[in-house]
Amino acid sequence: MFLVSWPGGSWQTTAVYVAVIFATYVAAFWLTLVFWTARDIRQRSSSPAAQIGAPLIVLFGFLPGHWLYLIMRPRYTRAQLYARALEEEALRLELDRQVSCPSCSRTVRDDYLVCPACKAQLKQACANCSKPLANAWVACPYCATERNPASRTPEVIAGRALPDIQAEPLPQPAEPAAQPQPVPVVMTAVAAAAASDNNQAAAG
Repeated sequence: MFLVSWPGGSWQTTAVYVAVIFATYVAAFWLTLVFWTARDIRQRSSSPAAQIGAPLIVLFGFLPGHWLYLIMRPRYTRAQLYARALEEEALRLELDRQVSCPSCSRTVRDDYLVCPACKAQLKQACANCSKPLANAWVACPYCATERNPASRTPEVIAGRALPDIQAEPLPQPAEPAAQPQPVPVVMTAVAAAAASDNNQAAAG
């Protein structure tokens, strides 16, 4: 009679081998979950309590602890939150850069010369290259042509165009009144002597 031998000698020995292999697999899987949880929570939170507590939950809770961590963990990683913050900052800067027409308050581009809605003049063009020039520029940055100060448009502050203020002429000081010239004493004595001679001649 031909007898087939049991792998490992007996079924008890084989069961021990299978149990050891299964326990090793479970232990490796368990430690892998703990390591993954520790790495994942560091990417999602900078709190020391969260970085220590999350791996401990998985270490002592195994699969139920891992499921609990998946439910309670932050939704976004710190890298995703940083990328979102950059997008929001870029959007805010884009909104701040939008320029409105001082006449009709509609949004216009920074390189417009006139408003396409109301035809209000927004900027002056360079006399050489026809590029739009800002009001504060004294020369064209594209062709280095000096700008004529008389061609500058009024500056726009808070969405309103400020009118040009022309300096009033200063009042001229009044000319001093002419002072009477003093009569020389000698001339007065001569005139008195002549009048006395005339009187004596008339009496004689």
